[in-house]
Amino acid sequence: MNWYLVWIIGFLVTILGVGVYYSRKIKTADDYTMANFSLGFFPICGSIIATSLGSAAVIGSAGKGFEIGISWFLTKLPVAGFSILLALLLGSTIRKLKLYTLPDLFVRRFGKASGLIPALIISILYMTPTFGMQIVGMGSILTTIIDISVTSAMLLGFGISVLFTLMGGLPSVAWTDAVQSVLILAGLILMFILGLNYVGGTEAVANNTPPELFDIFGLGSTELINYLIIFGPFYLVWQTSWQRIAAAKNEKIAKSAVTTGFILTALVGVFAIGIGILARQALPANTDPDLVYTAFLTEIFPPSIGGFFMVSLFAAVLTGATSFLLSGAMNISKDIYQGWISPNASSQKVLNVSRISVGAMALGGLLVALLITDIIAIYTYALSLSAITMVVPVLAAMFWKRATKAGMIASVIGSLVVAVAWSLLGKPFGLHEIIPGMLASFTILVVVSLLTKHSSDEQVKAYFFSMKHVKETPEQETKAL
Repeated sequence: MNWYLVWIIGFLVTILGVGVYYSRKIKTADDYTMANFSLGFFPICGSIIATSLGSAAVIGSAGKGFEIGISWFLTKLPVAGFSILLALLLGSTIRKLKLYTLPDLFVRRFGKASGLIPALIISILYMTPTFGMQIVGMGSILTTIIDISVTSAMLLGFGISVLFTLMGGLPSVAWTDAVQSVLILAGLILMFILGLNYVGGTEAVANNTPPELFDIFGLGSTELINYLIIFGPFYLVWQTSWQRIAAAKNEKIAKSAVTTGFILTALVGVFAIGIGILARQALPANTDPDLVYTAFLTEIFPPSIGGFFMVSLFAAVLTGATSFLLSGAMNISKDIYQGWISPNASSQKVLNVSRISVGAMALGGLLVALLITDIIAIYTYALSLSAITMVVPVLAAMFWKRATKAGMIASVIGSLVVAVAWSLLGKPFGLHEIIPGMLASFTILVVVSLLTKHSSDEQVKAYFFSMKHVKETPEQETKAL
């Protein structure tokens, strides 16, 4: 009996059942994309954990643990730190503004035209390739379970992701994320403990592992700075966090659930890296880093037990895929379709466009997955371009009243040009393009804003300060009761 297949099929039947259940409850676009702003602590916290522990965090981290060791953990700290900072510092403002998407902030603060470019950047440059990253992860998992080609496995993963996301929207995604987060956490911790026993225990690992893998500062200084900047500021503008903060029942749940979720994600990341280090005891040194996790899993466990761990890994990757599709679909349906094409569109039309957007983005992500198979490469490139163009304008909207529409648009376009040019020049001095890109973003926004006036369609406010004494809307207060 193929136990891996039995476990996966049982898991898929269960979550698709959840999708069917929630699909019957979806009546409006708000139901589909924001769960009608009514999610509690468990689905918010679980969704953060499950989405964060996608293929980059599990498969990618195990591969990095195998390659460079424990020093990869340092890249987890800025993710947790900046995400918690977002929740505690800006969570209240995000909720009071009742933002659906990140570009929605740009539209309100800088006018209609300012939201289009960020919407395209997030949906096309970040969400679509990041979905492709999850497809690569699912492909590597499914090829371990079923005797099919990697391409066929990615196509199968693509179909599962799209079907589930189309049916239930955020309610089904959030609740299955919450359940899957427990499965993911249990799977990673148990696999580490049992894997440690398999390779001979702590003493054997200490004696047989190259010392550099235990050096917490094993990353070169330039590489470490690059990763810290790449994985840090971006999480101030990670739309998934913004969406979960806004969809919570109340401010207390939003802040506590997001904070708890990212703390647990960072701690559990240690186990994924540790699994990669343990794998050095059992796998050839030339093993493809993206295959380390699944190869080690099949090496140490019989299928009847290994099937559980494979399900936990598949859950991590699938939940990331569905969340990225849903977030990107919001940018297309809300910011582009409703914001530009049909401002008076009914909720049903927006809902239909959201579902069409899911399919279109999924196809784009599939193309990325078929063309690029380096998980960390896909993730860091998509993440860095989003950070370069989004972080400074968002902070300006929140904290600097003098920022102008012209400054914001020039900053987004100019920083993107600088980043792409820096990359084409071969990254001089070994610095990642995110560093000159963000410096250009800040400089351009400040200089152009000081040289231009506010346009007539701007809300000339620094929202962090102007919203301090504003209470949540009556609808939000009612949901909190």
